[in-house]
Amino acid sequence: MLDRFTGMQVFVALVRRGTFTAAADEVGVSRAMASKHIQALETRLGLRLFNRTTRSTRLTDAGERYFGQVDTLLADLDAIEARLGEEAASVRGLLTVAAPPAYGAFVLAPIVADFMSHHPEINVRMALADRPVDLVDEGIDIAITVRELADSSNVARRLSAVSLIVCGAPSYCARHGLPLRPEDLTHHNCLPYAEAGAHLHTAWQFRRDGNLFDVRVQGNFVSNVGNALRNVALGGTGLVRLPDYIVAADLASGALVELLADFAPPLRPVHALYPHRDHLPRKVRSFLEFASQAFAAKGV
Repeated sequence: MLDRFTGMQVFVALVRRGTFTAAADEVGVSRAMASKHIQALETRLGLRLFNRTTRSTRLTDAGERYFGQVDTLLADLDAIEARLGEEAASVRGLLTVAAPPAYGAFVLAPIVADFMSHHPEINVRMALADRPVDLVDEGIDIAITVRELADSSNVARRLSAVSLIVCGAPSYCARHGLPLRPEDLTHHNCLPYAEAGAHLHTAWQFRRDGNLFDVRVQGNFVSNVGNALRNVALGGTGLVRLPDYIVAADLASGALVELLADFAPPLRPVHALYPHRDHLPRKVRSFLEFASQAFAAKGV
């Protein structure tokens, strides 16, 4: 079955150019194929579009009416493709980014603000949620994850890394002493991060002599929000293990003290996830490159 769209292109080209040979050259088909397209078009419409003689090909009244409508239709399609091409080649429109709440607020938001200042025609919607997201179903362009990567059809690009820091308030350390080895944490009130419904017992990972090992810790407060754990630790209630971006300012000010730095586990990678690699919108490509350069400049 011949393509209807090609048939309309041949028809318009034939009206404008006047001969099958010229119309075929314009559309990129053979003369014989151009003739078949016109025949198929007339058969489908049940109308004669041209009066043909050995010397000329002239439009019928029905052909005149059909030409006016098809010519406008093809022009509109060309305009639509041109606009889409311009959008694909420019950084504009709505960019939707998902990220964990604390990471989005502390780390990603300043990068997004800088990106928007460079591209004033971009709008950003940042969805902050500490859960895996479905990029396609939720209409998300890019998801930032600080979790271990799960098997999925999404494309992952490494952007950065974060360290997990064990720390506590000076007041807590003064009352309970400093843990000198990870095993000492079993005698301390540790405030673990855990999903809703989890037990108060959890394991914190450490590294000694190149080997990883877990220490079971427990405490009297658990939360699935890092800032909540931070605020409780600032009050001197217990020790926390949190990403560097949550406690960096507190460590710098002395409000929290880093502990067991010599046993820190490997850095946790930060990835950007997006649905596919091919035909990636310019706004997505531009943000990924911008964010990568921003992290590289910070050395993380």
